[in-house]
Amino acid sequence: MQQSPTKLETPPPAYYFLPFYIDQESSWTQTWSGFTNLQQYRNWKPTVIKYHTGYINSEYFKILEEISKNQFEKKSVEEKVRTIETSINIITEYLPTSPKVIALTSSQLEDLYQTVNEDLNALQQQQEDFFKKISELNADKIYFQNQLDLALIASQELEKDYQFSIENIEFENISCPICGTKHDNSLVNRASILADKVEAERQIETIKNKLGVLNKNLLKNNGTLKEIETQIQLIHEKYDSSLSANEISQPNKPNILEEIATSTIHNRVQKTIEDSYIQIKKYDSEIRSSKKEQTKLLTKEEKDKLNSNFKLSLSSYIEKLDATAVNLSNISSSSDYSKMHGNGGAAESTRGLLAYYYAVLKQIHNAENEVFAPIIIDTPNQQEQADFNYSKIINFIIQHTPNSAQLFICAMNREEIKTYKEQANTIFLTENKLLDTKKYKELKDLLNFESYDFA
Repeated sequence: MQQSPTKLETPPPAYYFLPFYIDQESSWTQTWSGFTNLQQYRNWKPTVIKYHTGYINSEYFKILEEISKNQFEKKSVEEKVRTIETSINIITEYLPTSPKVIALTSSQLEDLYQTVNEDLNALQQQQEDFFKKISELNADKIYFQNQLDLALIASQELEKDYQFSIENIEFENISCPICGTKHDNSLVNRASILADKVEAERQIETIKNKLGVLNKNLLKNNGTLKEIETQIQLIHEKYDSSLSANEISQPNKPNILEEIATSTIHNRVQKTIEDSYIQIKKYDSEIRSSKKEQTKLLTKEEKDKLNSNFKLSLSSYIEKLDATAVNLSNISSSSDYSKMHGNGGAAESTRGLLAYYYAVLKQIHNAENEVFAPIIIDTPNQQEQADFNYSKIINFIIQHTPNSAQLFICAMNREEIKTYKEQANTIFLTENKLLDTKKYKELKDLLNFESYDFA
């Protein structure tokens, strides 16, 4: 999943289980909303739906990884160019160039520079070193500032993890409130979190020290420029007179040596900027090429076939569930999920959503992009379905669930589910719901994956 154009990450399990879980509270009115806290990614639904239903596969994400890598490299070069341009703007502001120097061609400027260099070789080298160093220092400063921001976030997250483990110290295991993953809450594990936080804080302190050194070096280099100006003032008049003959003396007239050096350095740095833009164009070309390669993974014919099969399944399921008031004219694929919301009357809309879910499940089963998870349907008797419609719903679910799939239906004990009960293992919920102290040890041993040999 793309968290940003330059960063990919594996999403939590909730995004995998979404199409297999029809939640009682939200799934019967809004599709793809069976779990909470799904807002951590922007615009995630198209990607998740397309992967589940076979429009994209693992090869798509391999290419996406290359795209993200090139976008990251491109962004780094763009930041470097911005840093150099900022430095050049500062140089131009403090070391202005006269019209006569600007009027010189690159060749004339180089000849004049070589002549000046005979007298100012050491000073000129210091100026070049200064301009290069300040650009590098600015680039390093941006890098370490980014690292500091990341380290601060990591430290804050570790602090939250540690506080959460302390608040739940009486439990041997704790569940992540976001993804539900169980974590060991032993003393050793808490100590490990604390050790990681100490390490993060050590890194923060180290980075702050480096930033402090960088700022001192930037200040020192600004002072170096002033020192160079003082030294070159002694021979300024020699070259100033050759370019300023017959000119009326002006107050605050720029130092001609500074003008020559500024123009020369500007020309050389401009070459670096031009090379960087060539790099950026190269990354843009590679990104476009990768995106083009992505589009070739699924031909138009294959896409049309997937869309057609989905719509055929959906239309067939709508008819079998007697939900013909649901308008399918604007629905072309599983990505048109929002057009199913509130489509038809209340009871028919519910059956329409069930038809949509099963059309999606059929696509998932045919795509074979993933392990087909157990299907959980919570309270299918929504909107007080008529008895005969509820029977249709139960029979439909039984008939259209893949034979190899595991199915859980959560429902009240009614006559309409009698046929399903005869085929299924029935669990009656008490006031403790699914919890049963008598089976605790048995289930604890069953869920102790450390004892399993996965070889």
